[in-house]
Amino acid sequence: MAKEKEVVNEVPANPSRKPTPMKKFSLDDFKKKAGAVTSPDKPLKWIPASKALQTATGLPGFPMGYVSLARGFSNTGKSTAICEGIVSAQKMGILPIIIDTENNLGKERLTKMGFDWNGPHILVKNDYLLREFGKKKDKDRKEASIEDLKDAIDYFIDEQEAGNLPIDILFAIDSLGTLDCNRTVMAQENNTSDNNMWNAGAFEKHFKYLLNNTIPSSRQENRPFTNTVIGVQKIWIDSMGAGVVKHKGGETFFYGSRLIYHFGGVAAHATKKVDATSKNRKVTYGIQTVVNVAKNQIDCDLGGVSFEGVIISTPHGFIIPEEIDQYKKDNILYFRNRLGADINAEDIKDEFTEIKEGEILEIE
Repeated sequence: MAKEKEVVNEVPANPSRKPTPMKKFSLDDFKKKAGAVTSPDKPLKWIPASKALQTATGLPGFPMGYVSLARGFSNTGKSTAICEGIVSAQKMGILPIIIDTENNLGKERLTKMGFDWNGPHILVKNDYLLREFGKKKDKDRKEASIEDLKDAIDYFIDEQEAGNLPIDILFAIDSLGTLDCNRTVMAQENNTSDNNMWNAGAFEKHFKYLLNNTIPSSRQENRPFTNTVIGVQKIWIDSMGAGVVKHKGGETFFYGSRLIYHFGGVAAHATKKVDATSKNRKVTYGIQTVVNVAKNQIDCDLGGVSFEGVIISTPHGFIIPEEIDQYKKDNILYFRNRLGADINAEDIKDEFTEIKEGEILEIE
């Protein structure tokens, strides 16, 4: 009978071979090798808004290293918000680069709010954008464009990185949606047809990386300077889309912003003009409006906070309704210059009137 073959269940040990030691794994070493090491963010700082805006919204103001938006219909306080950011930034030692594409901010207005025109700042208007960026690409162009705006911001950031502008920057843009893109400008100058979607496409193409990477990455500890954007943008209601809020110039800044203050109502302005009257004389000195936080994706304890309140936009910034009497006392010279040198704060009566759709309102 044949002998059964012996089955070997174990591999015989090889006395001449030493065991291979287990390689120690380090995720940190692997990330360094892969180039996947990221720098942590700096501690969050805020460019403060007025006490009134803070009270109404529960937030300190505008977060540094983020893109923020002040949106709403006309005459709702959007420009007041950006002016407060500009004034606070200058006082903090941040360089305000004021990009005024509407010629609407006003030197006197900012002065009343505490801005020092002899202090550090850069004022950018459309003629600068056209001269320094637009005409260098097309000498025959007559209007500044969305692309010129982006080129200007890139220029200042490049100068900062080169060491020629060694300071934190606030880009304050009033307002988005004012400028057209190169294609639209060319069509208008040649009297040919254009398309509203061209402007939206230009913002998407040229600003997406700035909003989602260039500005946020300045928060990292390995970056010497922190850059911030505050934009003003008008809205309109898409009646075909069940009353959806849309933004003039497109939705790029809506998606790229991490904090959005919404001024006024959604279906309508929901604002009132505030008049001061005394001895049959009247002056419009404020706009009462609702403000809420429409978007809050700030990475901090206040992330997600969304309050709503009522504020009044005045030539000197925001106040809450409860501060009206004190405001008149603090700024009695302002009222005397408009209502008469012999009046006192107690003589001034206030009237609140609903602002009509399309009404042009000037705060005196």
